[in-house]
Amino acid sequence: MSTKLVRQKVAEFLKTDDPGVLCIRGNWGTGKTYTWNNELEKAAKVKGGIGLEKYAYVSLFGLNSIEEVQRQIATQTIKRERIGQPFDATNLSAAYEDGVTLIKKLAGRFGGFLGDGYYGAAASLMTLLIRNRLICIDDLERKGEHLRSGDVLGLISQLTEERDCKVALLLNDERLDDRPQFERFLEKVVDLNLRFIPSASESAATALDNLKATPIPTDDVREQTILLGIDNIRVIRKIYSIVSDIAPMLKDYKPGVLKAVTKSLVLFGWCNYQPEMAPTLNFLKAIGEYSFATQPPNEEVARLREKWEPKLRQYGYTHTDDFDLVLMDGIINGYFDPKVVAVYATELNKIEQSAEANAKLEKAWDSYRNSFDDNGEELVAELMECFEANAQFYSLGTTSQLIDLFGRIGRQEEAKKVFDLYEMAHDGDVSAFDVERLFRFGMELPKDILARVTKAREGVKPDLSNDALFLGLKEAGFDSDIAAQLAKLPVEEYVRVLTSHRGDELRKIREGLTDYLNVSNPTNIAIEIMYRAADALQVIAARSPLDSARAHTWQLIQWQKKFGRLPDVELSVVPEATGAQEEATPAA
Repeated sequence: MSTKLVRQKVAEFLKTDDPGVLCIRGNWGTGKTYTWNNELEKAAKVKGGIGLEKYAYVSLFGLNSIEEVQRQIATQTIKRERIGQPFDATNLSAAYEDGVTLIKKLAGRFGGFLGDGYYGAAASLMTLLIRNRLICIDDLERKGEHLRSGDVLGLISQLTEERDCKVALLLNDERLDDRPQFERFLEKVVDLNLRFIPSASESAATALDNLKATPIPTDDVREQTILLGIDNIRVIRKIYSIVSDIAPMLKDYKPGVLKAVTKSLVLFGWCNYQPEMAPTLNFLKAIGEYSFATQPPNEEVARLREKWEPKLRQYGYTHTDDFDLVLMDGIINGYFDPKVVAVYATELNKIEQSAEANAKLEKAWDSYRNSFDDNGEELVAELMECFEANAQFYSLGTTSQLIDLFGRIGRQEEAKKVFDLYEMAHDGDVSAFDVERLFRFGMELPKDILARVTKAREGVKPDLSNDALFLGLKEAGFDSDIAAQLAKLPVEEYVRVLTSHRGDELRKIREGLTDYLNVSNPTNIAIEIMYRAADALQVIAARSPLDSARAHTWQLIQWQKKFGRLPDVELSVVPEATGAQEEATPAA
């Protein structure tokens, strides 16, 4: 039943003084108690909203006997007008007003016999005076081990049938240890039995709309929790608190950085705080865009993938990267290290900047694709303005598209300027002039531009420490700066290094390059290095049958053939889509 319908039923229950029992069942954290209290407080402000004059709220958490429950009802009773008000001394008046005469009589007649304990005895005797009250009994599933559900229902029956009380019973029956006994007596005692199942949007509204402080907007957390279907109010608030903690560390980056981090934190928070409802964090660590690339998952992992991957794909979560692991650790530890966050946020910010730049260029291309207007000057001006401002974020493939278009429409000067801008923006980066990437996807460059690319590439000073990078990879690992540099080296440099070393040095290089072959979820850098190494081994294998046999013992060639090519995230902005290729053919 939705929150709206439950609220309606609660309001109707509160209005009369007729004895009766209302039962509200639902999962932990979904807002049963909040909804009850909220409707109770609203009704208390309206004349005739609550039919009875006194109210008691009792949580059964840890209570082990009916006597304890009765004492709680007696001592927690307040007057109707005090509902929703902060606790003060006046709250006690309702709890003891019916028993004050009894206490005086005990003090006068039996004080000598009972000694100082007559007040405790009076409190117990006060339970006899519980009648004509509105009572909420909460947390039945958290009762002490010696208190039975049947006993609680028996007390409720007595309170309604003999004491003219109205009782609301709130519980999560899914977690009730003696549920069969509860179900057996339920229909005999309860008059109105409601199943509380709020929608994710209702839970998000309950959790986020009434926060006393909102250091950051709630929109992103709300959107992502609804997308995952999280209905636990406490979990949603915990997640919001986590996002609020990390947000100040990301204030100097693009808004998309916090948005991306929020999306991950909502998922990880759900997994950590509701493991019985969500995939485990360990499972998320084991999946990825290239997970299980070198070995099939075991039966348990395969079962979990079948269960959760459709939901994760719908959520837009494809793989777990290194920043995700940092965020997971922050949730588990309860804090984030600003220095560590800054390292990964900086890289993510570059991706956001690149995405923003590519989106702007893509929008400019729309004037070319989607119109037959005579707008050549405006088109060239828009494309040039975009490229001049963002050349550092564009790949050689994207640049070649622009050069090709300008060449087709007779704007040679602009074509030359585009490459000038690209060359200046990527000065010193050998990988920025890697034409092999273009050729793999069927792209071509005009001869004059190809000559300039070759010249620019030759003009970049070779890194004399490349051999040292390969030799140091095994010890440094794929999460190191060494790996980041190796991932940018051209394939011919891999060929040179592999063919110029032998013996222990080549064995050390081999161990480093193949170290992640059996890792279920290698990083993107590791995958890129292994693919470049596999390309180099293919070149070496083509030299002779002997070299082919040697190259295949590394297992990288087989790995590459089995799992396909790593998507080229740099080649993202193209004037026209061409199927699944990473680079489109030049625009016509």
